[in-house]
Amino acid sequence: MNTIEFVSKNNRKNLVLFIHGFTGSKETWVNENGQEFPKMLLEEEEIYEQFDIAYITYYTKLIDLYGIKSKTKKLMRMFNFNTGTASRNVGIGQLGEFIQAVIQYQCESYENIIIIAHSMGGLVAKSYILSELQQRPTTPQVKLFISLAVPHIGSEWATLGEKLFRNKQAVDLNPLSPLLSQSNRAWIESSNTPKTVCFYGQYDDVVSKESAVLLQVEKPERVPCDEDHNTITRPINKERLVYVAVKSILQKFSKEASEKTVLTVQEFVDQGQMDDEIFVIRLLIADVHNIHVNSAKQTFFNAEYMRKVLMNQGDHAIKVLTELYVKIEFFYSVAFGKLMINELKDSNHLVTYVHDEIMKEPESLKCAIPLLSSFHKTGMLHQLMNKLEKDLWWAQGHDIQTIEEFRKARGK
Repeated sequence: MNTIEFVSKNNRKNLVLFIHGFTGSKETWVNENGQEFPKMLLEEEEIYEQFDIAYITYYTKLIDLYGIKSKTKKLMRMFNFNTGTASRNVGIGQLGEFIQAVIQYQCESYENIIIIAHSMGGLVAKSYILSELQQRPTTPQVKLFISLAVPHIGSEWATLGEKLFRNKQAVDLNPLSPLLSQSNRAWIESSNTPKTVCFYGQYDDVVSKESAVLLQVEKPERVPCDEDHNTITRPINKERLVYVAVKSILQKFSKEASEKTVLTVQEFVDQGQMDDEIFVIRLLIADVHNIHVNSAKQTFFNAEYMRKVLMNQGDHAIKVLTELYVKIEFFYSVAFGKLMINELKDSNHLVTYVHDEIMKEPESLKCAIPLLSSFHKTGMLHQLMNKLEKDLWWAQGHDIQTIEEFRKARGK
């Protein structure tokens, strides 16, 4: 049994971790038609483009046969037989520590982690989150916690499991267990817990509504579902409320995360490294002033940085960028038309006019990526100018032959 199994791994910056509950497994998330909750979500284009998804699996059995197995395996080891690991139920706190290690060493590259946890899995997740907040209080990876029928103040059912089977995990799930009291107190006292959404099943006989709603200073979002304790993890179709709500929450998180991403303006040190770029030559052959050439280099440099960042955010960002390049090229062509009819007097006037108009961020150049500034959009114009096949110029009568003649004159 692998502790972590990726359903989708495309080097996104966001990772969704599904964590099952008591006596659960990967099958926790599979409906009666064989459809897996994570794979259903990945069929949504925006979620596929913005998230990687993985299962977290750990050992949990109702009846623990560890004692018998352990004695047998010890005997076998005396004779050097390979018998494998003697797995057993361990407490929720220990499971939280184990999952923390898994995330630290196998998910360290992710900027944001979203946990979707069911039943006892939510308590394991809480244990891990609280530990993470102690170690890195200002830069936690977990930004969102979706709690599905999690017994935050315990389950009366666990009392039966504790008495009949002496199950360590059932002990921790008891409403009177010290672990629950300690974790709830720590959660309430913490000032930087992740955004939490608590789902509960209206037909759940295992975890009550009161227990499924997390205790914290800021009232958590609540989502009542027409499900029981088991069906809440395996929506039968995409119309079920639990599916619609989880999809919406992930899409909203993705949008807000993108809006918080800041593309800071990068300093460009001009050491002549761009002097042979096509966009620079187009400016020089039009006899444009150095101040325009220098500003073009600055904006081009930042637009290149922006493009590299957004290329890693999936097909949606690429599509938005492509549409914006088309709009900017059209925007420039209208300005060039003004030069042709003498509304603009020369190349310097044209460059000044285009830069100034882009910096005003007209409605026609607005896009669905709010982190893109007018500075980046100005640089996108020069990215277009850097393509030799583009018929874009700062003066009338120029063509590719003009560039070749300029290069020849410079000895290039």
